[in-house]
Amino acid sequence: MSFEEIAKELNLSVTRVHQIYTEALRKLKSPKNKDKWMAIFETIDLIKKEKAKKENLIKGEKI
Repeated sequence: MSFEEIAKELNLSVTRVHQIYTEALRKLKSPKNKDKWMAIFETIDLIKKEKAKKENLIKGEKI
């Protein structure tokens, strides 16, 4: 979605949408969030591994 589409949907100015976007990125990049991001990435990695295991089991059962 473009900033224009978001602005129209939320009844905000394009400038305000861009301000919110910029502030959100600044907060996400904050060093104090590093541990939170690491936990998120570890969880995603575990989910991917479990999904791969399930897919391998399903393929193994069909053969």
